[in-house]
Amino acid sequence: MSDAPRRIAPLTRIAFLLRFLPLFAAMRAADALAHKLPRRWPQPKHEPPDNRGLSVIVPERGTPTNLAVTLDALAAACARVDEPVQIIIVVNGVNPAAYAAIRHDREDQNAAPPGRASHVEWLWQFHEKPLGYDGAIAAGLAQARHPWTYLLNSDMRLAPDALAEVLPYRQRHVFAIASQIFFEDAHRRREETGWSDFHPHHDQAIVYERTPEAGTLARGSLYAGGGSSLCRTRLLRRYVADAHEYHPFYWEDADFGVRAWNEGWEVLFCPTSHAWHGHRATVNQFYAPAEIERVIARNAQWFDIRHAWTGLAPIEHIRRIAARAPEHWHEFAGLARAWRTFRLRLRAQRMRHKGMKYERITQDSWHGPQPSLGERPRVLLVTPFALFPPAHGGARRIAELIERLADKVDFFLLSDERSLYSLASEPWLKRVRATHLVEGRGDRINEAPLTLVERMQRHAWPELRFKLEQMVARYDPDIVQVEFMELARLAEQRGGGRARWLLALHDVYLRGDGGADDTRQCDAMRHYDAISACSLEDIALLPGCNTHLIGNGAIDRRATAPPSPQSPPRLLFMGPFRYAPNREGILAFLDLAWPALKRQFPDLRLTILGGADSRAMLDSHPQLAMDGVDFVCTFVDPAPYLAECTLTINPLHDIRGSSIKLIESLLTHRVCVSTASGARGFARENLPALVIAENIPAMVAPIAALIDDAQRRWQLETSGSHALDAHTWDAAAERLFALYRRLQPGDK
Repeated sequence: MSDAPRRIAPLTRIAFLLRFLPLFAAMRAADALAHKLPRRWPQPKHEPPDNRGLSVIVPERGTPTNLAVTLDALAAACARVDEPVQIIIVVNGVNPAAYAAIRHDREDQNAAPPGRASHVEWLWQFHEKPLGYDGAIAAGLAQARHPWTYLLNSDMRLAPDALAEVLPYRQRHVFAIASQIFFEDAHRRREETGWSDFHPHHDQAIVYERTPEAGTLARGSLYAGGGSSLCRTRLLRRYVADAHEYHPFYWEDADFGVRAWNEGWEVLFCPTSHAWHGHRATVNQFYAPAEIERVIARNAQWFDIRHAWTGLAPIEHIRRIAARAPEHWHEFAGLARAWRTFRLRLRAQRMRHKGMKYERITQDSWHGPQPSLGERPRVLLVTPFALFPPAHGGARRIAELIERLADKVDFFLLSDERSLYSLASEPWLKRVRATHLVEGRGDRINEAPLTLVERMQRHAWPELRFKLEQMVARYDPDIVQVEFMELARLAEQRGGGRARWLLALHDVYLRGDGGADDTRQCDAMRHYDAISACSLEDIALLPGCNTHLIGNGAIDRRATAPPSPQSPPRLLFMGPFRYAPNREGILAFLDLAWPALKRQFPDLRLTILGGADSRAMLDSHPQLAMDGVDFVCTFVDPAPYLAECTLTINPLHDIRGSSIKLIESLLTHRVCVSTASGARGFARENLPALVIAENIPAMVAPIAALIDDAQRRWQLETSGSHALDAHTWDAAAERLFALYRRLQPGDK
C-alpha cells in the first residue's frame, strides 16, 4: 500500500499531490502546533438550567412497516414524559405515497390520539432525494426547537420507559446519553449494546460496544450511537454541520462523541433505558454489501485523520488515499475538508498532550440520575479513601451528610482506592451527580506506618491532582471540598478560578509546638478559604483560620429504640479497625478491662464490629478470640447490634476529631462508657447517657455498675434528649449547608 503513489503516472501523481497538499498540510500543522499552544482543560459552555422539552428525530428511508412499529413504541414512551415533545419524521429518497397509511393513523397529529400524550406534536418532512444520515438529521434539526434531541432510527423500538430513564441525565456538563440496545433476535450475539469503547491500535481505528455490567448507574461512553440516544441540540447542530466527510452513513456518531470529550463535555451510557434494534434494515436495502464495507473503511480513516486516533503519520494517510480507486479520491479532497481536519485534529492532539485518557472513559466514572437545577450549590468532594459502602467513621460521616443534602446540593465525587468500590456502592453513588475514581498512589502491603507529612505527600499524588484539575474545569464547582488532612496539599494547584476551597478535617493533628510537622500542615491550610472541624477542641488548634464547627452526628433512632435488655449482658464496640485508634483501643480494653469484667459477669459477652479490614487481625491478636468475644469482620448495619446490647464502650485514647460511635449509641438510647479521650467533642455537652472514665482500667467500675443496676441504666438512656437534638446527622447537614451558602460565589 505504501508504494501505491509510485505506480501512478507522473502527471497524475503531481496532480494527486497538489490535490491533497491541503489535507496533508492540515494534519502536519495540527500535530506541530499542538505541542506549542497552551494546554488547558476546556470548560463547557453551560446553558440555562431549564432543560424541559424534547425533540425526537426519526430519519426514514424505505421501511414503512418498521417505521409504524417504531412510532407506536415511541408514542408509548412519550406518554411517560411530562413535558413537551416534538417528533420529526424525516422521510427521504422514497415515494411519500408509501407512508399514507401511517400518516392517516396520525391524521390529527397535534391533538391527543387515543392512548397517546396530548403534549406530543407530530411533524413530517418528505424529501425527494436521499439525504444520508447526516443530511436527514440536519433536516430534522432545522425544525427542532427544544434544548435536547433524541435520535431514533426507524428500525429501533423503544421500551415504554426508555425516554423517562434518560431524561434525568440532562446535566449541564453532558452532551449525550445513549440507551442500551438489544437485538429483536434474542439469540444473536450482542455486538451492539449502546455502550461504546475502542481497542487501541497502531494502524487503524477500531471501536466496539461493551457488554454492560450489572448495575443501574450511567457510565462514561466513548460516544452515543446515532440510532437511540439523547443529545444536546445546540452541540448536535454544530457537529452535524461538520460531518460531511461521513456521508451517507456510519462513524459520524463516534466523531460527535470524541469531539464532545475533547471540548470538555461528557457522553454517558444509560443501562436502564432500553431499545430493540433490527440492525441495518435501511442500509442493507439501498446499498450493496461491498459498498457498505467500503464506506465504513473510508469513514474509519476519516475518523483517524480528524482525531489522530492511531499512530499513523500524515504521509501514510495520503498514501492510503492514493491506494484507493481514483474515482473515490474526491472524497478526501477540498479546502473545506482540510480546514475541518485542522481544527478537529489540533484540538484532539492538544487534549492528548494535556493527558486526556480516552481508554479510561468507560472504566472510572459513574453518574447519578439527577438533573442539575438552578442555584443549588455545586460541590466537588475529593477523598483519599473509599467511601461506599461506608467502612470507617470518616466514610460514614460523608455518606450521611450527602444523603441529607443531595436534594439541595449538586455533589460530584473524586475518590482514590477505586478497587474498594463495587456494585454494593451504587445506592450511595446514585446521590452523586458524577463519580470519578482513581487508584495507584503507591501503598504497599506490610509497609511501615507513614508519618502524617509522608501521608500528605503520598496521598496527593499526580494522578489525583491531574483528575481534580480536569473535574474542576468540566463541572465548574462552586466549592471544592477536600476531605482529610492527608489531601490538604491539593490546594497548592488551585490557581485562580471562581471556586472556593473548603478543607474538611476529620481530625486536627496540630500539636502547637511549632515543629516542622505543624509548619507543613499550616502551609498547606493557608491555601483554603475555609476549614471545618468536628469538635471545639480541634477548632482551638486552628488559630487564625476561617474555621467552622461541623460536628459528627448519628442517625436518630430514639423514637423506636427499646430499652436495653437486661440479660444476658452484652457490650458493643462499633470500631472499624481501619482507624488505628479503634484497633489499639479495643485491644487495650481486652487486656486491661475485659478479664475483670468476665470474672464478675461470667455470662457477659462483647461484640466487636471491626469492619472488613479487621479479618487479618485474628491470627496475630489472640485477644480477639477470648472467651465471650464475638468478632464481626465484615461491613454490617450496626442497628440490630445496638438493639441487642446492654451498653456500648468507647475505649479510645489520644484521638482528634470526635467519635461517631459514641453519639450513635446515645441516639439509640444506649449508654456509652468512654474514656475521657474518647469523649472528645461531647464531654461538655451535658449528655447524661455518656459515662466518662479517666482511662481504660477505670471503665470497669461504671460498666459493672450499669450492668447491675438496670433501673439506673434505663433512666440514663432516656435522659438529656433535648441536648442530643443538636447531634443528629440532620442537624450537622443543616450546618454544612449553611456553610455552603456562605462560601458559594455570587458569579455563576
